[in-house]
Amino acid sequence: MTSDIDQRCETSAGRTATAVIVGSGLFLALFAAMGITGCGGNPEPVPRPAARAGIDADATPSNQPVQEFDPSTFEETSTVEPWSFGGYEGELVTTPTHLLHLTLSEGRLRTAMPVFTGTALLHYRTMLFPEVDAKPLDAPSERMSTFVFGTRPEWAAWTQWRLRRGASLYLGIERGGYTIDGESVIWDIGRYDTLCMLAHEGWHQYTQSVFRHPLPAFLEEGLAAYAEGHRFRRSDAAPVFMPWRNLERYGQLRSARYRNRLIDLDELVARPPQYFVAGSERGLLTYYAQLWVLVHYLVEGREGRYRDGLVKLVRDAVDGHITSSIYDADRRAGILGRTLGPNTGRDIIATYFDEDYAGFKAGYEAFIDRVVASGNGTRIWQGRSPIE
Repeated sequence: MTSDIDQRCETSAGRTATAVIVGSGLFLALFAAMGITGCGGNPEPVPRPAARAGIDADATPSNQPVQEFDPSTFEETSTVEPWSFGGYEGELVTTPTHLLHLTLSEGRLRTAMPVFTGTALLHYRTMLFPEVDAKPLDAPSERMSTFVFGTRPEWAAWTQWRLRRGASLYLGIERGGYTIDGESVIWDIGRYDTLCMLAHEGWHQYTQSVFRHPLPAFLEEGLAAYAEGHRFRRSDAAPVFMPWRNLERYGQLRSARYRNRLIDLDELVARPPQYFVAGSERGLLTYYAQLWVLVHYLVEGREGRYRDGLVKLVRDAVDGHITSSIYDADRRAGILGRTLGPNTGRDIIATYFDEDYAGFKAGYEAFIDRVVASGNGTRIWQGRSPIE
């Protein structure tokens, strides 16, 4: 793991960025406190290699049932054209949902790109809704732009050109990538890790593209980790997303629990990720593992009593209503509090989940004990809930 300073910034132009570090086979998406911040090294606007193409409204209206998309056909229906920059040759693959800028060599990873990104997008929009007829979250109004480079030097060259003065923040990343202004930029670090990074960063890309109000950092990161779990075998036409199937997060959670190194929920929901960088890599890994299981707790814990609140919170983020829900009695805070500060975790829990914070916390701790109980590793590998 590196010692990069990672941050999310919101400027007057509305730019947002998420830096990602990958280490020891497990990537870490570092997302800073969601306060109003300034960034001295904001990237200058520069021409893009290809203009974002709006999705044909007649073909894919935003209210179209998400089930009508079939990402397993994306490889056959995508168009491919040459794309290059700075002497590097690649291709632009246009799918119904993405603009994929690739310098990958032919192989399973390259072939997986259209179907994986398309299926992941469907997953983000439906992963909190088990009901078949539930209305999915809004679709992006334009194709999402993703860059996957075959080598780190290509990634670094693009980053330097694209971000100019702001590039130094990201060039220190030794194994990973970033998302800025709704564009994800990564490089090949091995098929499985690259797909996991796409799934995680794709959530950030989706929320930056669609949500009118950012989620608090602990839930933005928790949901990104929740989106990682998947199975994609050679025989599969498309990946199957299974939120429980995440052995890396589970293994770290179990280790921290039995070593008595879990992070107290009070800190977990109040501190930004970079706070835990100052401790150790294990501390940061534990932070993400606990956010992963926190979302599972909100979905399944205490007989599912919190899932409706989580759905409401996410829909409020899409519609831009989080601040008004929390600060309903404070008109000035509702107007000026566009971005949530790091200390609103308790307010979020009280507003959307449980006014009894002590009871909520006790339930979360008991939920962890159930998840890491002996014998549950097999269920995790199978993508099954360990608390069924």
